[in-house]
Amino acid sequence: MHRTARPLLIGLATLALLSPCVPATADPAPSQDDLRKADARVAAAQRRVVGLQARAEHAAEEYNGALVRSRRAAAASVRAADAADVADVFYDKATEVARAAQTEADVAAAGAAAARQQQALAQAEADAAQRTLDRIAIGAFQTGGQLGMVSQLFLADDPLELANARNVMNRVGVYQDKVIAVAAAARARAAVAAGIAADAEREARAAAKRANASLERAQALKSNADAAHQEARSAAAEASAATRDAARSRRTVLALVAQAQRALGSAVRTKAQLAAAARAARADASRYQDVDAPSDEARIAIHWAFEEIGVPYSWGGGDENGPTYGFAQGAGTKGFDCSGLTLFIYAKAGIHLDHYSQSQWDQGKRVSSRSELLPGDLMFFATDTSNPRTIHHVSIYIGKGKMIEAPYTGEVVRVSSADRSDFIGGTRPWA
Repeated sequence: MHRTARPLLIGLATLALLSPCVPATADPAPSQDDLRKADARVAAAQRRVVGLQARAEHAAEEYNGALVRSRRAAAASVRAADAADVADVFYDKATEVARAAQTEADVAAAGAAAARQQQALAQAEADAAQRTLDRIAIGAFQTGGQLGMVSQLFLADDPLELANARNVMNRVGVYQDKVIAVAAAARARAAVAAGIAADAEREARAAAKRANASLERAQALKSNADAAHQEARSAAAEASAATRDAARSRRTVLALVAQAQRALGSAVRTKAQLAAAARAARADASRYQDVDAPSDEARIAIHWAFEEIGVPYSWGGGDENGPTYGFAQGAGTKGFDCSGLTLFIYAKAGIHLDHYSQSQWDQGKRVSSRSELLPGDLMFFATDTSNPRTIHHVSIYIGKGKMIEAPYTGEVVRVSSADRSDFIGGTRPWA
């Protein structure tokens, strides 16, 4: 995918070959073989530059990916920590409810025990009264009962004896009535106490059930809180690792940038050359703007891709708001890198994409073959077309074998041929 200005390199090489070390009149004219060798050296240099650009762009995309993973991990860490805090609050509340429910159950159980004790006391009183009545009945049976007393009353000759018999009879009757009343009252109290005890026991069982349920919920919430804390720790560790990966990727990119810049030398385009390239790209793009987009999202994305024709390539450049200053080679250039461009144009269509070509590969419906591509599909390119992990470039397909891309440092957003051997597949972000 990476190309440099071959005529410029050939010119530089030719100037180097023609630079006089001795008077020009002493130099023989270069032979055809010399020219072929010079051309071969220029071609080899060009291949090295293209290779370095490819490696550097791949490293830049890996850096973008490391930043995406780092941001995701950091956000996950914050969410997990918040969830752990919430879980702790719920656990504390559940523990309080469980303690209150257990206290309620204990009070209810104590009330039930007291009610049963009152029932037992009343029943004991009733039993004692019944035993007294039983003794009275037995005594009456043995002495002939009240009939015997009445007989003695009517058969008594002595007035004093008669009075004593009447008095005894009256006292026995009053005592018996009193005992009967005591027994009845005791039985009534025992029945009431039994009802109270039964209600208290039901309430105690219900309170115990509520206490157990509250305790089980508290234990479940405790498990959730523990899991949330573990997730928070894992997320924090992942965020830390992702940040370290991003730092390593950045160092790799910077090293490759330095190497590429040394190889490119004076072949790097000036601002004037970039402006000329932008004008040429816009003029060329005007021939392809009649695109039949298959969806509103694709139409909007393609429209904004054409709007960005001529914007310089900038490593790490571009976000959902448009071109930005990048980093390293792109630190002084406001523009887009490949995934920054596709991120921006689909943001205009209301679709969020990560600033990372490999993440964009996993977003949207997969398009397996070149023949299935529709205008608006994203095209991906890899150093190994059997391995998506080697994806290093992304563009947007506009139909008729053309695509719009932010190609590499020194170039501008432009319409290019989509017929490339490193094509690995496409995606349909709106599907």
